[in-house]
Amino acid sequence: MQQDRVFGAAVRRRYSMLLALASFGLALLPFAAGLVVLRVWWAGKEDAGSGLVAAAALALALLGPWLAHNHMGLAGNASLRRRLWGRVAAREDAPPASVQPVFVGFAPGQTVMTWDGDTDQDIGFLAAWGDTLVYYGDAFSWHLPRERILAVGMTEGAPGLERVAVRWSPARESARVFTFVSREAPDLRGARRATHALHNQLQTWLQAPSSGQALPPPVLGLPPTDTAGALAADYMPSGSCVATIAVGVVSVLATWQVISPLIRAGKYHHAILWAGAILVLGAAAVNALLRVLQWADQADQAAGP
Repeated sequence: MQQDRVFGAAVRRRYSMLLALASFGLALLPFAAGLVVLRVWWAGKEDAGSGLVAAAALALALLGPWLAHNHMGLAGNASLRRRLWGRVAAREDAPPASVQPVFVGFAPGQTVMTWDGDTDQDIGFLAAWGDTLVYYGDAFSWHLPRERILAVGMTEGAPGLERVAVRWSPARESARVFTFVSREAPDLRGARRATHALHNQLQTWLQAPSSGQALPPPVLGLPPTDTAGALAADYMPSGSCVATIAVGVVSVLATWQVISPLIRAGKYHHAILWAGAILVLGAAAVNALLRVLQWADQADQAAGP
């Protein structure tokens, strides 16, 4: 049941919304603060000092969303790991001391997809247990014998974060792929390094001779392949183009309406800050509208004909 899961749909949507709010908020804040500063100290005229304020606001408006994406892309990760480990430890037999599970995000298929705004369908703990990959997850658990693994490589995932892709072969069926990223990090830069390190460890494990592990790994079933509820990363809901163009036109017209008097008055730095603030608000409105359209589209598809 979704409500019993650590990483259910509601959790994924909440963190996705928090990331969007933080990104747009940190993009808007420098422009708003810059306008307050100009109003207090440069209300009558502008000089090099007001230009520095405008330049600083532009730089911070670009830096803020990047920082939000890097530090909040794994928001709540430590809490999710702790809660899930408690559940896994309560329901599964403890692995040998030589088996060190790694906290990962899992997704079936090689194509980048999203589940409620997240590129991970599930989270869990992955370990090389003897000659078998074992995964204890939130939604499901599985094991994959080494002889079924055809290849391990890196593939493009979310912007700035690659994923490890494992190509494997079920009995008498065509080859399949799943991907994962390491979540053993406080931010996305750390997760990128940890994912590459995990990829290298898996490559070494694949090339190593049979371990002859005395304690056999658990039999949990093969990795799932169902992508139900997923959307392509570049999915655009119905009406999104019209909505985006409409909000864009309104934003441009509003921007010109506000800044044209400032330009005529020679207050170019004020105009820059106002333009930036209005365009950020327009982008936030587009993002919110696309989320609503996507929700409506999914609701229609779930309702059926």
